[in-house]
Amino acid sequence: MSKTVVLGIDAWYPQVDGVTNVVANYRTELEKKDWNCAIVAPSYGKKRDKQGEEEYCGEVFHNRSLAVPFLSFRNSTPGTDVKLKKYLDELKPDILHAHSPFAICAYFVRYAKKRGIPVVFTFHTKFKDEFLRVTRSRFITYIMMKAIMRNVNKVKYVWAVSNSSAKTLREYGYKGEIKVMRNGTDMAVSSAEETARLASEIEKEYGISPDERILLYTGRVVSVKNLKFSFAVIAELKRRGLRCRFIVVGGGDELEAHKKTVEKMGLADAIIFTGYIGDREKLRAFYARADLFLLPSVFDTFGLVLLEAASCRTPSLVPAGSCAAEILTDGETGYCEKLEVPLWADKIQNIFESSDYGRVCKNCTSIVYTWRDAVADADAEYSRIIAENNAKKR
Repeated sequence: MSKTVVLGIDAWYPQVDGVTNVVANYRTELEKKDWNCAIVAPSYGKKRDKQGEEEYCGEVFHNRSLAVPFLSFRNSTPGTDVKLKKYLDELKPDILHAHSPFAICAYFVRYAKKRGIPVVFTFHTKFKDEFLRVTRSRFITYIMMKAIMRNVNKVKYVWAVSNSSAKTLREYGYKGEIKVMRNGTDMAVSSAEETARLASEIEKEYGISPDERILLYTGRVVSVKNLKFSFAVIAELKRRGLRCRFIVVGGGDELEAHKKTVEKMGLADAIIFTGYIGDREKLRAFYARADLFLLPSVFDTFGLVLLEAASCRTPSLVPAGSCAAEILTDGETGYCEKLEVPLWADKIQNIFESSDYGRVCKNCTSIVYTWRDAVADADAEYSRIIAENNAKKR
């Protein structure tokens, strides 16, 4: 007999990011394991919701939400949606899994308490950094952190996507047990022939020569990702005479501001902004053509993009001691360096001059952890939690 899990999130298409991809892939893999898996996400209006189901992920329950002035973000309000309660009552879920600590987490906790259902929460994002970026106010950030931690502290089963992110959650004030449950990727390791084919597509489209070094970033174009650091590194490499270009794949509220920064730095000829790309095959082509993936962010709790890059035999360079560095071995499966522009420029030059580069490109595929693997672990943990909960009821 199949069991039912409901995955809840407070942001959805068209705000596609790492967490939305986690939820979408969880459902795909859980349904292969005979789970009845539903997704609850905020509505962005009937037109956008329909577009999202056609282009991104179908069969989603869109709960009520409110527009936030001057932002594309929607404020999810599941507690005001009577249709959501009816929807859940009809589903009779065995477990609820919140992938956000905001409204849906609070709602799941209230709903589950009345019905004796276990709730899981996964910590994906360093919210304190994000709040400071958006509000630029330490006081408002303090108030918001108090609010979300009040929700998280009511959840018994808390997961983090890395040991470093679990440490961050402790710093936020969570005192309960934390289980590390890694994320995966839907991109299988490509063959050398397939990688070459995909790479040639990008070369033709962007007029890139085979001997030109391509550095890559994919994800939201926002300040917490530290992209301006990468721009400074590119400027330094250009000053040293390295023939390279930096491709930035992604969109976001700060995309235009980042483009202006590049123009002011005189790097318009060295940096390509593609905007958001939802086509996963096209995204693979960018990974395949890249010689090195740059992730200077200390904001990310895991670095799912590192797995995606590795699936196309592209190693990554990340800050030493960051969450992303947790899954890499410097000089073996990727590269780590202290977050200073001259040091990164030195590192990149040394990477491309070293005879070990080809070996690292080959070795980096070993870090690829698929969604099948990740969700197999989640499946086992869900079943354990449900059994534990049922035993307590008896």
